[in-house]
Amino acid sequence: MDSAFAVVEAMQVAAAGMEGSRDLVHQGRELLSSATGFNWFLILVAAVVSALVLAGCIYLLVEYQHPEDRNQAWVPKIVVVISMTLAIWTVLLFPLDVANTRACAQSISPSACTYTLPMHQLWYACFISNLVLVFLIIPFTLFFYESDSDYTFCQKVKGSLMWTMGFLVFIVLIIVIMYLLIGYVVYPTQQLTSGVRSMNVLKNLASFNSSACIKPLKSNQTEASCSAFSTTFRSSSWKLRVSLPVYIIAIQSVLGWLVFLVFAGVGLVAGPIDWLQEFLGRPKAVITKSEYMRRGQIIAQRAKQIMNMLTMMRRGERDRRWRSNFQKVQREVALLEEDEYQLERVFPQGEDGQVRWVLFMLGFYVLAVMAVVGFCLTCMWIAQIIAYMLPPVPLSPLLNEMFVALDGVFPLFGVLAFAIFCLYLMIAAMKGNFMLGLNFLVIKLYPMRPGATMMSSFLVNTALILLMAPAIVQFCAQAFAVYADGTSIFDVFGNQVMYLIGLRYIYNLNIFLYAMLAICLLTAIFLAFRGKKVWKRRNPMDAYAMID
Repeated sequence: MDSAFAVVEAMQVAAAGMEGSRDLVHQGRELLSSATGFNWFLILVAAVVSALVLAGCIYLLVEYQHPEDRNQAWVPKIVVVISMTLAIWTVLLFPLDVANTRACAQSISPSACTYTLPMHQLWYACFISNLVLVFLIIPFTLFFYESDSDYTFCQKVKGSLMWTMGFLVFIVLIIVIMYLLIGYVVYPTQQLTSGVRSMNVLKNLASFNSSACIKPLKSNQTEASCSAFSTTFRSSSWKLRVSLPVYIIAIQSVLGWLVFLVFAGVGLVAGPIDWLQEFLGRPKAVITKSEYMRRGQIIAQRAKQIMNMLTMMRRGERDRRWRSNFQKVQREVALLEEDEYQLERVFPQGEDGQVRWVLFMLGFYVLAVMAVVGFCLTCMWIAQIIAYMLPPVPLSPLLNEMFVALDGVFPLFGVLAFAIFCLYLMIAAMKGNFMLGLNFLVIKLYPMRPGATMMSSFLVNTALILLMAPAIVQFCAQAFAVYADGTSIFDVFGNQVMYLIGLRYIYNLNIFLYAMLAICLLTAIFLAFRGKKVWKRRNPMDAYAMID
């Protein structure tokens, strides 16, 4: 009897727990959705996330800035923080768009719903601000920052304006000419032609065959031209002029795709591997003071030798050999700055030296967690591309189903998971941008190095990150078309950009996706042959057998 009562009591507790969980889910849905669609909680979440993103961008600037730029160059710093924040906001605006759409009760028609946020206006504001920053403010700031120090303030402003306006006129002419010539969308349609019938047929609806069509009066019209149940249709195209803002967004997205497929292709694979290698090659203990002084003397000797090299190069002719030697010196300066930065970390000084060492080591364990999470997210992204985005008929919705299922558990979980995947794509692209800073053509002139990044490098790389933001949003809109259906941004990227003349073939053939997967594969092969990355630098004296 006691065991029977115990079983009954356990069943009652379980039932109470299930009822409590259902009440929690119900309260969550009431919190995140309403009959009218307006929700203050959504505004609060957006404000908190925006503040966190702004704080993260400021920290990134402080962590990477060069000592020479501390307490100066405030205007470029403000531009960098605003631009980087806007790029991340643009990507996170997509999950906010989804949450804003789902804030309205399902029983209310979308046209009758009063949404919390005006997403159409926010999207256009983000894209217009993106354009202004990438093609106007950042170029002007870069030209002004790199102006000759002997110029007066007015001369710097005049020269920067001239270069910026020339660059802007060139871009505007290209966009306007392309818009006037090919600024159209072409929708594939299936043409049906119906005839007419007397209104008296409405009296006999019960006997009317719903599968039969009303044939046109013209004798040359066939059954297939008026019946929607036929297996054959007459194909036609519907050509419309697209609005100029949408066309500018499309061109901006294509330019961003060219950068995004390279950086994201590298970052998705190399990011987790690099974080793991940083953890495995971390310093095990603080070096001694004598070792610190020995390494400091070596760095000082290297700096003196680099100065001597530059003095010798000033006297020589600027031929091909001179340019080759100058590039080598630039690489050695970068290595020297990195060695100095790492040396200061493995021998923390001051009263808070132990605290800084503990935080320094905790950073490596954070990288280990990021590596594990990054491997999982990268595998899931590649699976989503292969199973859903590449096939003409998707094999499986995959992540779309996962987001819908998470929304069924608690309304915030699906949007949160969606935001994590979108944000990770941005982080991977930024990681690829930082890693390729010293290895690719013109970009190597503007490297991103912790504690040694000049503001000119910040401006150039921030412009590239801003340029990638619309492409990342479009990529997510294509990857999560099921879950994001009905959102404001999907109306742009899903219904217009994909059918633009000249661009629709690129998207229909998935050229960008195949190129990104190819870069992922090449990155994996390269990293497999590169081997383990060790924290300790190579023998610094080997760097100086370089001037022929």
